[in-house]
Amino acid sequence: MLLRAREPLLVAATAIHETLTASPVVCSDETSARVMGKTWWEWVFVGTLAVLHVIRPSRGKAVVQALFGTIQPMVWVSDMLGSQRGHGVEWQVCLAHLLRDARYAVQCGDVAFSAAFKRLLLRAIAIGRRRDTLKDTTLKQYHADLDRRLDRIMAAVPIGEPGRKLRKRIAANRGHLFVFVTNRGVPYTNNVSERNLRPSVIFRKVTNGFRCEWGAETYAAFRSVVSTAKANHASVLAVLRFVLAARPSVQIPDQVG
Repeated sequence: MLLRAREPLLVAATAIHETLTASPVVCSDETSARVMGKTWWEWVFVGTLAVLHVIRPSRGKAVVQALFGTIQPMVWVSDMLGSQRGHGVEWQVCLAHLLRDARYAVQCGDVAFSAAFKRLLLRAIAIGRRRDTLKDTTLKQYHADLDRRLDRIMAAVPIGEPGRKLRKRIAANRGHLFVFVTNRGVPYTNNVSERNLRPSVIFRKVTNGFRCEWGAETYAAFRSVVSTAKANHASVLAVLRFVLAARPSVQIPDQVG
């Protein structure tokens, strides 16, 4: 049954890939996967109309470069992992991840820098939630105000190592914090990617992974079809029936399992 489903799912995943690369905004994240007893990585790329899952042995930039080639989305949304950087014309850092780091630094005693930075992040997130009700000129004013507030916060001297590390990261990446404020199509967190990876995390814990590469490839294609259907508010069952209706000839791999 899996062998019969594999080819049409891969064909559908190829079409999803083409749609994804045309998206102006792409959110990306990754989680570990087990393939033949080894640690691989399941990547997810969420565009405007498409969601693509791929499972690869690498967590490096080469995975993204192989999928996008010379194509650069207008905005890339992700956490601060090095392999997630440099793929879009602009980069929006996930504020939820920074908020978590700021809270940790505050708990470690940094009431000078991290506490004020946490309040700034909460203010920025509140603005993001209200974007649809605000004018473009108002958003530009908010963006300038956030920058001014960040200038004052950066002048503070952190207390403790977690606070110093956080301030150093913010100083190097402050231009990527508030891209979403004046661009309504950009989310301020990468939560959409994490939600799309959650079923795979549960699958990994229940099954302990894949016994062959083609099984991982088929699963990633299946998740791409399901996630894309949900992103477009379509019936998952109807979409799967449509995809599986085409059954090209299948060459059985040497290893089945």
